[in-house]
Amino acid sequence: MEQYYLEYEIASGARYFVVFDDENDRDGFHISLDMYKAQLGPVTEEVFHRIREKFRGTVIGPR
Repeated sequence: MEQYYLEYEIASGARYFVVFDDENDRDGFHISLDMYKAQLGPVTEEVFHRIREKFRGTVIGPR
């Protein structure tokens, strides 16, 4: 099974690595985070994890 990865930096400067089983979930997650940031403000840890759960991503490590 192929997996898809994303690295994202939240407002605090923390970087997270997230893995997805579906490419569309990864892309949707990234788009949703960027839209949130553009329209509503900084992506906090709480926002990051709430959106991550919606797209079924698994955090594999902070950096």
